[in-house]
Amino acid sequence: MRDVVVVGGGHNGLACAAYLARAGLDVLVLERRPVVGGAAVTEETWPGYRVSTASYVVSLMPPRIESELGLSRFGYRVSIIMPDYYLPFPDGSSLTLWGDGERDAGEIAKFSKVDADSYLEFDRYFERVGRLLKDLLFAVPPNLSLRDLPRWAGLARRFRTWTGRDVADLVRLFTMSAADFLDEWFEDERVKGALATQAIIGGWNGPMSPGSAYVLMHHWIGEVDGQAGAWGWVHGGMGAVSDVLARAASAAGAEVRTSSPVRRVVVRDGRALGVEMDDGSLIRARRVVSGAHPVTTYRDLVGEEHLPEDVIRDVRRFRTRSGSVKVNVALGELPRPAAWEGPVPGDPHTGLLAISPSVEYLERAWDDAKYGRTSDQPYIETVFPTAFEPGLAPEGKHVMLAFTQFGPYRLAEGSWETERDAYGQKVIATLGRYCPNIEGAVEHLEVLAPPDLEMRFGLLGGNIFQGEMAPDQMFSLRPIFGFADYRSPVRGLYLCGSGTHPGGGVMGVPGRNCSTVVIRDARRRRG
Repeated sequence: MRDVVVVGGGHNGLACAAYLARAGLDVLVLERRPVVGGAAVTEETWPGYRVSTASYVVSLMPPRIESELGLSRFGYRVSIIMPDYYLPFPDGSSLTLWGDGERDAGEIAKFSKVDADSYLEFDRYFERVGRLLKDLLFAVPPNLSLRDLPRWAGLARRFRTWTGRDVADLVRLFTMSAADFLDEWFEDERVKGALATQAIIGGWNGPMSPGSAYVLMHHWIGEVDGQAGAWGWVHGGMGAVSDVLARAASAAGAEVRTSSPVRRVVVRDGRALGVEMDDGSLIRARRVVSGAHPVTTYRDLVGEEHLPEDVIRDVRRFRTRSGSVKVNVALGELPRPAAWEGPVPGDPHTGLLAISPSVEYLERAWDDAKYGRTSDQPYIETVFPTAFEPGLAPEGKHVMLAFTQFGPYRLAEGSWETERDAYGQKVIATLGRYCPNIEGAVEHLEVLAPPDLEMRFGLLGGNIFQGEMAPDQMFSLRPIFGFADYRSPVRGLYLCGSGTHPGGGVMGVPGRNCSTVVIRDARRRRG
């Protein structure tokens, strides 16, 4: 009998396994695919091209996890994507954001001196609020019950330095739209468009939707090499994140098996006793940890017959919609924006090149999706891995990873079987308005629509966060009421994926937090 079986070898499952094994537990990780990593994988999409097919950058992995698991010893190496963003505009101008307040303000001053002055205060504001949210990253959320009052009291110690103004600012972020929020700070539409991009990433919302201001904030709490809010390219692609976590888990004593799909969690008398594999074999375990989507865990692995009625209702209500479409491209040459006169590769290629000329542009893209259409002019965010690692493609060739929105899971007309290629061409045509040479440079194209992300990576609805990052699905309400502390209504079953606190992104924090609960319960049982 194993101490713990972890279902799913995604990055959170692997992080959880590494911490559990380091605590001396006998841990087995079971991954259904031939490779570990979940959505953080590097795959040979075309001969000679190593592509980060789903997730494409890292930012939210805290230095604490890197240090505790010694990831650098296992080959973890990250280059800061610099600049943060390069944004070309239809009028031939462009804006470069470096993640440095003074330097960014100097860029913004080309469009508005008032906005440049506001940006310095805006940067300080996000730094302050970001620190508040970082205080909650490693917290195990107490449930909303009288039994959890002692844990709420313990959590209150984290809030001792919070002021009334801090609380008010957080409430506003969780309830405001990004458009209203940015209107309070800036006047130029191009500046607001550049800053609004993070408000829609991975969300089923537009920048004018209530609550989108928090989504903007969520992406600012990460850091790379001490630089807050920076994005990073992991050498070897995103699969390297998962590989080093798997090595860290194995080095600590965990066993990791691939091509090992789990059919169900074995439940008897309300307790998890292990798992049944697809081939019918049973693996007994004292505890089971699921890194799968919360709905998949409860509905498919456990089964509603083992769950209380209120839990069944809450799981059915858990929203996991998305309009994210990943477009992976093999290029004969790097695109050259019409606004760029520098070298190639240059800032547009070593940073994130994004198409977001205004908040209205993003909202119109969302308007299409609300009614079941793909965006006529989608939001596009691209990274060029071969600018950092030429060896990821054949000599002289390049890879472009484009994260785009919006393409709804369900289309009002037609299907993704007919729309997939059309949407890919729409993305290339949109980029072509800013980078005239890109259409002739495309040699291969892969479009992963929400149904593809669901089928390949288990991301239900195509939601990259394993569930929407909305106020009613956060902290003590994530994933469902009464079970936010990584435990479940089935004794001995825990959840550790992005569908738990603090949410999505390649960070490993849900896995680490879950491990602390499992270890605490294991020690209490032994005692």
